[in-house]
Amino acid sequence: MFLISVEWQDEDKSRARFQLPGREEWRAEHIDALMSVLAQIREEMSPPVAQEPPQLQEAQALHDPRYRTTLHEFSGGTLLSFRHPSLGWLPFLLPSQQRIRIAQSFEQQEAAWREIHLVQPEKRGP
Repeated sequence: MFLISVEWQDEDKSRARFQLPGREEWRAEHIDALMSVLAQIREEMSPPVAQEPPQLQEAQALHDPRYRTTLHEFSGGTLLSFRHPSLGWLPFLLPSQQRIRIAQSFEQQEAAWREIHLVQPEKRGP
């Protein structure tokens, strides 16, 4: 949909120059295609996207995102997609071992939540 030429400005691919021919009209599908191309360019750049997520205080988390999950029939893993309001549906394929780890993590978090909020300390009178 786009004819974008990318020119790397250095060997490390930390800077890029690209040309995007102008359009008179931009619709949602044009923006989606452009974001896809830009994501491919970012994937090649350095430094790479951090392996670890930012600290929770630094992150701008989406509250209560829509998601869909299904068993991946060929690998036995889980196909998990989250809906981001501006980036669209982001699909991830989790190997079965990762699914087990995530399920265990959720169970531990649920147990911690119950301990914090459901077990009320006894009130003592004056």
